[in-house]
Amino acid sequence: MTVAPRSRPSAWRVVEYQFLYSRHSLRTVLAGSLVTPLLYTLALGVGLGSVVNHNSDELGVPYLEFVAPALLAAAALQVGTGEATFPIVNGFKWWRTYHGMAATPLTPAQIAIGQLYWIAIRVFASAFVYLGVVACFGACRRWQVIFAVPAATFAATAFAAVIAAVAATIESDGAPFAAINRFIVTPMFLFSGTFYPITKLPEWARVVAYASPLWHGTEISRDAAIGGLSGWAVAGHLLFLLVWLVAGTGLTVWRFRVRLQR
Repeated sequence: MTVAPRSRPSAWRVVEYQFLYSRHSLRTVLAGSLVTPLLYTLALGVGLGSVVNHNSDELGVPYLEFVAPALLAAAALQVGTGEATFPIVNGFKWWRTYHGMAATPLTPAQIAIGQLYWIAIRVFASAFVYLGVVACFGACRRWQVIFAVPAATFAATAFAAVIAAVAATIESDGAPFAAINRFIVTPMFLFSGTFYPITKLPEWARVVAYASPLWHGTEISRDAAIGGLSGWAVAGHLLFLLVWLVAGTGLTVWRFRVRLQR
């Protein structure tokens, strides 16, 4: 009897491991995915939105419809950043999971790309739940809003790929992540057009916003929800994010290879 050869391992083996490992925390993750959008939507979309709608109609749409897709993109980026920081340090330093994977036929590149696949899946699932929550408040009037989920996932994964490369370099206890969150992630959340158009910012701040992956993800997500952008504008945003993703993936693969081949 001829035995069929076993298929070569792929990056999806890493995804399979991460899925099996994460099952024990599924309830906690699901609860967080529901509570966070609920609180943000109530506080900013409904609460603050009632004040904005009463005092201004400059946005052209209710404030909830304006801010909801941006909050979705921002939450996706925060989830992606979280998955690309301490879990990766943990895989190298504390549990040495990646070293165990490297002892199998998996290559460092497959391990790195598999980890990025997992981050994208986590972000997509979180964004999908977020969209469901804001939809319950009437923030989604166009069916095209569903495209806000892959747009937010793309932006968050592009940024997370760069952060993953940084995390694969860190050999300390992960203290630099506090600086990343304080000086990069939080300012992006506040000044990337999440709560108001960036045309309200000074010229120099607008230039900084243009360089933010979150702004590009927010613009695509908001266009999916309420329209307003041309096809060329959307293509430009996607191209910018693609450059981030390709560069971040390349850096992550390189750092995984260096770390695992010592």
